[in-house]
Amino acid sequence: MPQPPRFPAPCSALHLPPTWDVRSAAFADITGDGLPECVLALWRPWADWPIRRWSQAPTPIGANRDARGDSAHIAVLRPLTGGAYQKVWIGSALFRPVLALKVEPGGRLLTWEGTYVAGRSGPAVALSEWSWTGFGFRLEQSSNLDPQKSLF
Repeated sequence: MPQPPRFPAPCSALHLPPTWDVRSAAFADITGDGLPECVLALWRPWADWPIRRWSQAPTPIGANRDARGDSAHIAVLRPLTGGAYQKVWIGSALFRPVLALKVEPGGRLLTWEGTYVAGRSGPAVALSEWSWTGFGFRLEQSSNLDPQKSLF
């Protein structure tokens, strides 16, 4: 039987919305400000960009969801006392859902990414490296993986 993922203590103590399905977490200074954050790979109910209320253009994130209607996101949260947290950044619905993540020394984010068709328990099809820009992440490099040999 698969074991549930283990999260760093500061991250597992957060009182998160019940609709968030956190699949992976790291506790590290991803933003470079000297304070560690909880970096989460999570799934939650899909929602379009708020700006769509004023625009008739097709949404670029419309297909970024699974059969249940959930989408994958990266969240950067600063833990506070008593399980509270400050939202530093929560990204839009990802094109390729993140199945697992790791923060490398120096603050680089590594993500193992799957597909919405395979879902949150499917195999990883890509490994990507990201860096924090001050408002979100910039893709530094990405490589395709053989899903038959994937760790996830």
